[in-house]
Amino acid sequence: MASYKLNEEKMFADITDGIAIVINSETGIYYGMNGLGSNVFENLMKGISVENVLTALKGISGAPADIENRLNAFVEAVVAKELLIEGSDSSETANIDSGAATEDEFTMTVDEYNDAQELLLADPIHEVKEETGWTPEKDSIGYTKEETREREKKMEN
Repeated sequence: MASYKLNEEKMFADITDGIAIVINSETGIYYGMNGLGSNVFENLMKGISVENVLTALKGISGAPADIENRLNAFVEAVVAKELLIEGSDSSETANIDSGAATEDEFTMTVDEYNDAQELLLADPIHEVKEETGWTPEKDSIGYTKEETREREKKMEN
């Protein structure tokens, strides 16, 4: 089975208190996952194979007979949303939180949100160009480069 990694070209991911938040820096859409989804996503981001994650899930008491289908549907969803892309296989063993698995009834979800899209896209980092760096025409506060240099000189004196 396949191994994955975070699509770092487009995505920023943070997992805090067992909950994953992934932000698409190009669209401003962000994604949230439930506890088990976050745990599985974290393992997949590390390059742990889907097969290894499945083995760990099956080893949890009470795992449903359709756990493979559930895992595959979750993997398909995060890949379709371009959160993960194919990567190299890690030698690490999957670490699945059995508490999250039973609490979420072995359901893995990924939800898409666009309510902060304008705010996330307004961040001046989106004005960075590889060849010229931060906003070649203006600096992020709206002054031309010349005006910015003059203001900086005044502040130095």
